[in-house]
Amino acid sequence: MQRERRVHFVGSLPAQLDSPEQAMAFAVDTAGDFLDGMVPGCEADPYRAQWYVRPIIDRFGEIPALAPVRSGDWSTLRSRDTFRLRTGRSMAEADIDAALGYAREAGRAADALAELRRTDPGLRLQVGIPTPFVIGFIAFEARMLLLRKGLPYYRPILDATVREIVRVQEAMRGNVVFQLELAAETLLCAGTPAPLRQGLANAAGRAIARLVARAPHDAHFGVHLCYGSLDDKPAVRPRSAAAVVTLANAIARHWPAGRHLDFVHLPIGDGKQAPVRPRYYAPLTRLELPSTTTVIAGLAHAGQPLAQARQALATAESAYGGRLDVAAPCGLGRYATVDRARSAVAHAVALAQTDPAPVRADG
Repeated sequence: MQRERRVHFVGSLPAQLDSPEQAMAFAVDTAGDFLDGMVPGCEADPYRAQWYVRPIIDRFGEIPALAPVRSGDWSTLRSRDTFRLRTGRSMAEADIDAALGYAREAGRAADALAELRRTDPGLRLQVGIPTPFVIGFIAFEARMLLLRKGLPYYRPILDATVREIVRVQEAMRGNVVFQLELAAETLLCAGTPAPLRQGLANAAGRAIARLVARAPHDAHFGVHLCYGSLDDKPAVRPRSAAAVVTLANAIARHWPAGRHLDFVHLPIGDGKQAPVRPRYYAPLTRLELPSTTTVIAGLAHAGQPLAQARQALATAESAYGGRLDVAAPCGLGRYATVDRARSAVAHAVALAQTDPAPVRADG
């Protein structure tokens, strides 16, 4: 007998839900019994809603070792602040831990989680962790693609990320899942020709493994692959799930022992709807993840007719060969209002209630 589907919250929520208490209550109230046991709360910040890394990049602007390269109003993917190291300066001078702020955010959410766990002791806090490459790519652009020039930026961010993960794990006493967010890696894989994609995915998988291997033993992680949505519009619209399957497999292949890969979230669709054509989902037959890892289909688009969305889910599950959990393609902070986000969750719950698709004969 197959397990029931669950609904996953990718992380960010509309700016109006600007406290951990409001964020967690929204997740519990809207998903109900279909909630997958993880609640957002750390991203309860207006700047984290639409641009999940904006507070971090703003704090980078206060680091004396960094010089501005370009400024922006964050209205588009390109319109953002970027930096470079000043001559003779080093990232080691900066308090990057404080700039990242993951432990501080989790600390603000701890009391709200403890209150919820009084009635549901199985709930865990989900902490979104953009990978060090994502932070570096957004803050320092193409420098991160050059091995020699990128390392002075990447290594300090990596070390600071590990320290913050350790702090959160200890403070939350293990009642936490770290969602690694791979927007830059996903976009690069999606934009790379298929013959060259595997090498790039392997490099990303090894980088993730080096990060996770330094986390506390028995820590729990999930992976959110992302097409860089803004205003609920992804930066790319792939014709199939091939790129995210390649990247997910590479991450699983290099995953270090002693740390749990609880879930992998795959973005699906063009921002308006999930495709129904089997060709889009055919690569899901090649997913090679641990049996304990849940696959989450990010195909819940609130504006898509439910019957069509159910057809898309059935097609995806037929290719995968089993049940898929359901989520939006990206964080609900991409929605301008709480009502739109609530509609998106209701849509996901309706999909989770859908009768199961038939399993492939070879599955």
